[in-house]
Amino acid sequence: MNIIKKAFSMKWKKFMPLLKQAQERSGRSKMDILQDLYKCYKKDYSWANYFAFDFANNTSEDYRRSFICIGRHYPLITKAFNLSSEMTPYFEDKGLFIKNFGDLRGIDALDLRQADLKEFQRFVSDHEAAFIKQVDRAGGDGVEHVVLSELAKDGSEKAYEDLKAQNFFVIEEVIRQHPHVAKLSLHSVNTLRVVTCRPRGNIINIPFISSRISITDSYKDSGSLGGAYCILDNEGYIRYDYFSYLPILRTFSENPYTGFRYKGFQFPFLEETKALCTEAALRCKEPYIGWDVAITEKGPILIEANRAPGTNLIQAINQLPNHRGRLSELEEALEMKLWIE
Repeated sequence: MNIIKKAFSMKWKKFMPLLKQAQERSGRSKMDILQDLYKCYKKDYSWANYFAFDFANNTSEDYRRSFICIGRHYPLITKAFNLSSEMTPYFEDKGLFIKNFGDLRGIDALDLRQADLKEFQRFVSDHEAAFIKQVDRAGGDGVEHVVLSELAKDGSEKAYEDLKAQNFFVIEEVIRQHPHVAKLSLHSVNTLRVVTCRPRGNIINIPFISSRISITDSYKDSGSLGGAYCILDNEGYIRYDYFSYLPILRTFSENPYTGFRYKGFQFPFLEETKALCTEAALRCKEPYIGWDVAITEKGPILIEANRAPGTNLIQAINQLPNHRGRLSELEEALEMKLWIE
């Protein structure tokens, strides 16, 4: 994508508050920051990378190169392992993901491209609420929480056809998360992003696990929709304040709605979560995957996966060792060099 196309694809409504904050924090002019952002664009950093990694305050090339950035590093990974998106279509299609990993998910879900009206009616009868998803969307977009009695108020057949007409082909039951994990947010299922790396054979490394939460009354915890995130330590503890980069850079020591304090919180079933994602990763040729996992009272369940997982979640600027990005940790997990001069 060239710089003109990138400019038109930018989400300017999200961009402008970050630009204003960057001016205030750095003391630089708007034009100076925009010129710097343009230079970073040419090096395949996204606008979200630029602001989330606080590049406006850190112009050192050594600092910037230490961050994992999908635009810069994922092409190197796919080239090294000779992969293409055609080999793993279930990462781009939530319905195909259900088909390939349904036994690891543990929740009732339908792909309406395959399920008939009778199966849909059974689902509506069994559940009070659900999440409907457009199969090809990412980052929390194309996902809605619905009350099924309202959805089917004009009849289940009309609801079935309306969902398909709007590309909401996937419908899933609402996950009943572990009550301990539910303390982190008001409404959302608070998921874990588990990164697996498969450098060779059946070797699976897990270099990063990050927690995602909602800091509003939303049902969504995605960082790209204003959620917050924090990397976990090796025992599943929260040791830092949560970080969010939308609408501006912020940190949270407690939930703004409930007052629940985050530091010292430990996720249950951490080893089981690692085992689940390892089993799933062994089914894939992809060497670098981000798995989204929810924790229930019975253990972890798989929600979906990302073949080019966003790297903001694992590199919050208030959670960095030695004030550097985590590229060297990914290099170790993949057993390859990704440093770009």
